[in-house]
Amino acid sequence: MVIQIRKRKRGTKTVKKSRLSLERYLLAIALATLFFIIGILIGSAVTSSKMKSITTTEEDIRLEMLDIELQNALAEYNPCGTYFLYALGERIDNLGTRIIMLENQLGKNDKRVIELKKPYTLLQIQHYLLIRKRIEKCEEDYTIILFFYSNKKENIGESEKQGYILSYLSDKYGYEKIKVYSIDGDLDLGIINSLKELYSINTLPSTVMNNKVYIGFHPKEEFEEIFEDLD
Repeated sequence: MVIQIRKRKRGTKTVKKSRLSLERYLLAIALATLFFIIGILIGSAVTSSKMKSITTTEEDIRLEMLDIELQNALAEYNPCGTYFLYALGERIDNLGTRIIMLENQLGKNDKRVIELKKPYTLLQIQHYLLIRKRIEKCEEDYTIILFFYSNKKENIGESEKQGYILSYLSDKYGYEKIKVYSIDGDLDLGIINSLKELYSINTLPSTVMNNKVYIGFHPKEEFEEIFEDLD
């Protein structure tokens, strides 16, 4: 009889241990589920905040582009004035930097980025035409560069290298001597297609410097020598 009682006690202890293990297991699952839900909520909040910030940035950029477009139009009445050449050109460059930052966040092929790049490119070309008019009417001399690049996989490497070289040379010689307009040659815009046809550009990257075309990638030393000769 004593032996049977001990067996029952052992059986009771086993049941208690099993219940305790089950409770711990269920608690672990509950905690894991709770942490998972918290993680989703935090991630959703961060994503929502990021998207709101991106939307605000897009709206600011569009408003800035509209303002610049109107100032470009106003500058046509005074092509020899200095404001549109420097201040307006600087604003366009700063706008380009903001679009690049957005491009780094969303990706080069993001639809929102591409839709912003289109009006930005039109602003660049409008300013480029103003500079050409200034050269013709105001007896001033600048080196103006149209740089056609591509973000396609087969072209992006050389495009980025050429872009870095032109940025370096622009900084070296100064805005008062060199102005670079970087244009995504893959954008579906009639004016880009017309310019590419005008200069017989079928390869990207390509560079148009004072109406002379340089097809493909060109090293820094070659362009630097050209700039030295222009001085």
